[in-house]
Amino acid sequence: MWGNNTNTLGMILIILTIYLMITCVIMSINSIKYNIKLFLIILMILNLILVMVFLVKNVLTFYILFESTLIPVFIIVLLWGSRLEKLRAAYYLLFFTLSSSLLMLIAIIKVYIISGSLKIDYLYSVNLPMNIQKWGFIGFALAMGVKIPLIPFHIWLPQAHVEAPLVGSILLAGILLKLGGYGFIYFILPIFPYGFYYFSPILQTLSLIAIIYGGLTTLRQSDMKRLIAYSSVAHMGFATYALFSEISELGISSCFMIFIAHGLVSPALFIIVGVIYDRFGSRIIKYYKGIGLIMPALNVVTFIVILGSIAFPISLNFVGELLIIVTASSISVISAIIISIGAFIGLKYSFYFYERIFLGSFSVYLKNGRDINRIELISLMMLIIPVIILGVIPCLIINIL
Repeated sequence: MWGNNTNTLGMILIILTIYLMITCVIMSINSIKYNIKLFLIILMILNLILVMVFLVKNVLTFYILFESTLIPVFIIVLLWGSRLEKLRAAYYLLFFTLSSSLLMLIAIIKVYIISGSLKIDYLYSVNLPMNIQKWGFIGFALAMGVKIPLIPFHIWLPQAHVEAPLVGSILLAGILLKLGGYGFIYFILPIFPYGFYYFSPILQTLSLIAIIYGGLTTLRQSDMKRLIAYSSVAHMGFATYALFSEISELGISSCFMIFIAHGLVSPALFIIVGVIYDRFGSRIIKYYKGIGLIMPALNVVTFIVILGSIAFPISLNFVGELLIIVTASSISVISAIIISIGAFIGLKYSFYFYERIFLGSFSVYLKNGRDINRIELISLMMLIIPVIILGVIPCLIINIL
């Protein structure tokens, strides 16, 4: 039964991956200025690796593919990064992910020595010793926690987002961050259930810290991309709290709904920032004011995306966060209050982003403010429409989950 359910989650992430790849290819027409053929080849290689990650049924094969996703992303940041610090950002990404996965490899070897197999279906039925489950959980959880990322393993994410090209940010926010959550659900929980329950209180606490810390840190950001990157830390905190707090259909379903919602809304925000940067050449928020007057279409689309980001009703984010608050309320009233405060902070920084850039009188120092073109509008609508449809008819995905 567990295997069938997790296969379903893998198929959902495959659909999300392919869908986002189509968006990335469309946006590449505008955002990639040189070597676009090489870029598209690397993009297709990354797409193939990600699809295989969600299909494999062998732990060692998963580890190899899990690490292999780093290579295309590293090349994308290194070759098509937007600023001089792209080399540092690429090595940040490589160092944090590779170093955190070493314990995972050791845990895989130990599991093989004890069980004699690395096939998922077989490991689901093996009852590993409790001490092995604890250490195995630590090895796997460190690798997945960096990928999500959990506090305090998030340091690489803002740097990578700021330096990555637009398509790189879409992939990082849309799908690569979800690899960690998928690893927790598909591998860690069924193989190391005792370790999962044993360390859950610590992970719940880290998730609550991520919600508040991520939100407050987002309020302090002056760079648009860095703001969205830290907001991702906060949103992943919502998802991981649901996952670690209640091992049930409600907890895992609400976690995955946040994954999907964030995988659509966050890339849309990065596209909006990419459009603004393309027109005006800066991502510093204080330089902007009133651009909604000369970019009305982008103004309307951004407002809709912001409503999705703050979990406004009829959006998938609203359904996911509502289920998470229900989950938290059944466990701890204090946790539910903290999550509600985190949601309010999210509303604050989201409207600060929109109000500061789009509203008010237009700054005379801003030039070349042409509105979004057809390609940019199609890409944004591809991300917005599923969020609204799944928010209005959540049973489409709840029944599957």
